[in-house]
Amino acid sequence: METKAVTKKRNVAIELWRFLIAFAIIGFHVGWIIAMSCDGSLGYWMEQSNWFFGSSEVLLIFTVTGGYFMAAHYQKRKNDAEYMARSASSRAWEYTWARIKSLMPVLVLGYVLGVVISTGFFYQDYTLQQVLAMVVNSAWEFLGFHAAGFRSTGNQFFNLNGTLWFISAMIIVGYFMYWAMCKSEDTFCGLFAPLTFIFLGGWWCFTNTRAAQTAWSTFGAHTASPNGMGGSATDTTATLGFNNGLLFVMLGMLGGVMVYYLVKKVSAHEFSGAGKAMLTLLNVVCSALLLWYTIYQPTYFMLDRWTVSLLCIAVVTLSLINKDALTIALNNNATSKLFAYLGSISLYIYMLHYPVGILVLRILGKNTEATTYSFWTVFIPTVVVTLILSVITKLVMEKTVLKKK
Repeated sequence: METKAVTKKRNVAIELWRFLIAFAIIGFHVGWIIAMSCDGSLGYWMEQSNWFFGSSEVLLIFTVTGGYFMAAHYQKRKNDAEYMARSASSRAWEYTWARIKSLMPVLVLGYVLGVVISTGFFYQDYTLQQVLAMVVNSAWEFLGFHAAGFRSTGNQFFNLNGTLWFISAMIIVGYFMYWAMCKSEDTFCGLFAPLTFIFLGGWWCFTNTRAAQTAWSTFGAHTASPNGMGGSATDTTATLGFNNGLLFVMLGMLGGVMVYYLVKKVSAHEFSGAGKAMLTLLNVVCSALLLWYTIYQPTYFMLDRWTVSLLCIAVVTLSLINKDALTIALNNNATSKLFAYLGSISLYIYMLHYPVGILVLRILGKNTEATTYSFWTVFIPTVVVTLILSVITKLVMEKTVLKKK
């Protein structure tokens, strides 16, 4: 019965982690990415901040849980003989279409907000014709393909809501991984997943590559454009390249698949009181270190990214095993509904916060270096507006696209 619960029921401790990371990502984008543009060149001045800087690496929480729940979905459908008799491609497209259906409306909303709000911030001298041309040339981005490299020339449109690369990568990587699992679960989970995870883990940790779409890897050569928005379009030496965002998402999702089988095995084990105490201590230490790194990463001591990756996998695994006192406490009846709800809006927070941050700056108005905006002046209203918008988006989605028949 316990194993069955692991595969069918989301642990609200995981939902709380997803919310915390989405919340922290707002701080990273406001205090670092958006703040970099506020150097007076656009008429805005804002201080750069190290608050929540580590959240860009801790995004692995989303990818690891994404891989876990993908594997759980497959295991749930395995009992359906008619489903299993279909081709691997048919099942993979069905899985992917369900994800597109649930994500695409918010993806488009995120881009529309980017066009309406961010254009007047980043491209203040653009004419209506230039804006329309940029939007039309970015049709692939509206369709969620820009993590594969289909972007408008110069990547202008990417600036308008840059966070959405992650959603694109999750959809693309999810299709191929689910197809591989349908084709041969044993080969995929027993050989491809662990082998590729080790390879990508080494590549990511030791190349110091950004955990995003902002660069490309090409047969060992690392290319990046001057504005940090993608591989150099003038580099003629590369014959084949991979978007780093796709590789980063694949790394996390492969880890999540392996976590699924580990959790399934360990959850069936009966731990002694001492064993549960050790799990509790491990979870407390890992959670504290991960929160420390996420909230204010440069302080006291630095954690290497492979250490952070291990911490992400550890807290996800321990939370899903649900045997330690910390996880059990988080899953109490008093707060479980709240944590589950916060987790359910975490992806909306991630997809919508970037243009909201720009909106807050535009409402505050242009300023001078002497009146430079502090991080908190922009961050706090961005969080409030994003939360409200995410709640409204969830309500609308549940009454339309996600409405149960």
